[in-house]
Amino acid sequence: MKTSVIKKINLDLILDDIEKYCFSEMSIKKIKNLQYIKSYEELLKIHKENLETYYFIKNNGNEINFKIYDYYDILKKSKIKSILSEKEIYKILNNLKIYKNFKNFFKKTTLDENDFPILSGYLDNVEDHTKLLNFLNKILDEDGYIRNDASHELKTLNINILKFEKSLENTVATIVKKFQNKLSENIITKRNDHYVILVKSEFKNDFDGIIHDKSSTGNTFYIEPNEIVNIYNKISILKREKKQEINRILKLVTETISKETNSLEHSLLNFSKIEFSFSKMNFCISKNFNPPIILNNQIIKLKNLYNPLIDESHRVKNDIFLSNNGDSLIITGPNTGGKTVLLKSLAVAIFLAHIGMFIPADANSKIGYYKDIFIDIGDNQSIKNNLSTFSSHIKNIINIVKNSDENSIVLLDELCSGTDPIEGAALSIAILNKFKEKKATIFCTTHYSEIKNYCYESNYYKNASLYFDLTTLKPTYKLIIGLPGQSNAIKISYMLGLEKDIIADAEKNLKNLKNENNLYVEKLSENIKKYSDKIAFLDEQIKSLDEIESTFIHILKDFKKSKEVLNNNLKRKFNEEIESKKIEIKNIYNSMKDNSRTLKQHEINDYIQQIEKLRYDLSDNCNKDITNNNCDKISVGDSVLVIKYNQKALVTKIINDKIQVKLGLLKIVLNRKEVILLNNEEKEDENKKTNNFIFKRNNDNISLDVNVIGKNTEDALIEVEKYIDKVLIAGYDSFTIIHGVGSGILRKNIAKYLEKNKYILNFRSGNENEGGLGVTVVNMK
Repeated sequence: MKTSVIKKINLDLILDDIEKYCFSEMSIKKIKNLQYIKSYEELLKIHKENLETYYFIKNNGNEINFKIYDYYDILKKSKIKSILSEKEIYKILNNLKIYKNFKNFFKKTTLDENDFPILSGYLDNVEDHTKLLNFLNKILDEDGYIRNDASHELKTLNINILKFEKSLENTVATIVKKFQNKLSENIITKRNDHYVILVKSEFKNDFDGIIHDKSSTGNTFYIEPNEIVNIYNKISILKREKKQEINRILKLVTETISKETNSLEHSLLNFSKIEFSFSKMNFCISKNFNPPIILNNQIIKLKNLYNPLIDESHRVKNDIFLSNNGDSLIITGPNTGGKTVLLKSLAVAIFLAHIGMFIPADANSKIGYYKDIFIDIGDNQSIKNNLSTFSSHIKNIINIVKNSDENSIVLLDELCSGTDPIEGAALSIAILNKFKEKKATIFCTTHYSEIKNYCYESNYYKNASLYFDLTTLKPTYKLIIGLPGQSNAIKISYMLGLEKDIIADAEKNLKNLKNENNLYVEKLSENIKKYSDKIAFLDEQIKSLDEIESTFIHILKDFKKSKEVLNNNLKRKFNEEIESKKIEIKNIYNSMKDNSRTLKQHEINDYIQQIEKLRYDLSDNCNKDITNNNCDKISVGDSVLVIKYNQKALVTKIINDKIQVKLGLLKIVLNRKEVILLNNEEKEDENKKTNNFIFKRNNDNISLDVNVIGKNTEDALIEVEKYIDKVLIAGYDSFTIIHGVGSGILRKNIAKYLEKNKYILNFRSGNENEGGLGVTVVNMK
């Protein structure tokens, strides 16, 4: 795209913040390189892809993480056996996780993949990397660092390092305690990354070891005792071995990745297309742009077009119809009437559509395919090239005339301005005739009154103007097709206070200059204003009637729903009573048999069958609404009973055949058959009855602490996570984790997990009467 044109129509300002809506650096690069699409088939495919992404986001929300990395250079590095870093491997691992997560989410939330053929096609070409993903997950942790147990050797080395570091700490502590009278301070510090003790100068020879430093006064010597030196040397050796083992692991990972570079490149190529589409739609949806219908002809039908740079409270929306078959528009009227703004708004919509974006107009607005868009706008005069305003415009128009054809749209602002009015008008008409000959679609603004008459007589061009309110002396910016613009200079001058005798003289002169067409235009303008007001009034009435109709439809729908629910409840209660009576009769019969009274079986069976005939047929409606828990009628905002937990929850999202509910502080996804819909009329009473009972019962079943003593970190964290889920459902404010004292590793790992858990408010070690360092007390949000 030509930067000069983009700036003149202010498209650069509209796209100025688009980068913040992109999910990856790859999309940002593509956005910066967007080009005007000159192939109809390619343009149509992109807009079909946009619609798929748009409806997918609308139906499922935009909850997927699309932050992928461009790992092409990393793959090239692996090919030449250059060992990859942890960070580089993590970028590949991150992408593989996102590929898998989106594939699963897409499959889970899409009833029919044929509804999204383009996205499905891209996704089908993202290969299955499960084996590599599992391998890399064993190597790197969630933060992208080598796991301590990435290999058996590394795990052993880490254990030994920790053991010797603990031994080092204990040894230093013992020395400090034993020789505290000979030390300047009873502390341990480091010099040159070695643990040292602070020895008084007079006792420095009492310690066998290495002197690393002394204080500026000479009163204190920093000594590393030999006991520490030996342990430290062992740790250093282990750390060198650890580094070697990590390099061996990284080399192994690099070799493994290098074997899959082709499939990884193929997957990134296809998934990046999906990510780019989501980035574009993220921008368009945020800006409230709507999808256009792309036509394979040269027609524009825009409904409520607006300029997105204008504040919403001041926007004026216009309908525009253009074609190269008698519907090219010539806009006339005074300055400051909004002609140029309208031209820029039209140019922005066309450009956005042709670079594969949504547009600032109503949904289903139509934009035809234009191989080229030509714009002449603004002052292009150049001192360097000795070009006047007129000359620069003409040079641009020469180029447009030369290159335009029936597949082009041409937008001209103030055609042939900057020269003698008579010659300018004559030249304008000649240029417009040439564009008509070429069948180019034209949208042109001008001041020349001669062009108004030209349009009346033309079968290719139509007059249009932007209405100016003489009462308020302000432009309305509303487009009127079929009516040329008027200057209204005399009336405006009068309203602004120009002397009456000057105004009278001007009006006298005007009468002499007016011809029939001028008088016709003036009368037509008055009539159009009257009819425009009436149309506006009718539009308001129709809008009001539509709202009333919508309200009645909604009320009727609610009534039918309430009636159906009430009817089903009555049927259910009636059938329950029938079942109760049948049981009573059978009990009576059994009682009679036990008492050896004479009563024939067929008599009692006949009686039961007679009662059975009274039962309602619930095979369709009732089974659907009662047996299946009304699962097909669940909507966002409904209260449901979660059967598994016997707890009331609030429906927050509908995901095809599944629902998302808020259960306490938890948000979980369930099958519809796992819940019972609480009917509106039953909700309040049902809540009162069930909540107290359920809450009490769950509290009885869940203790206030969880004991993980003796478990390894992984098993302990799984146990804690399960327990937190139960706590969230039960609604506890706090609980206690019993982990014991031990080496303190389990307590530290639990603390790290709690810090990252979004449901935890804070936590602390227990007091003396609570268990001290052997327990952690947790407070919930």
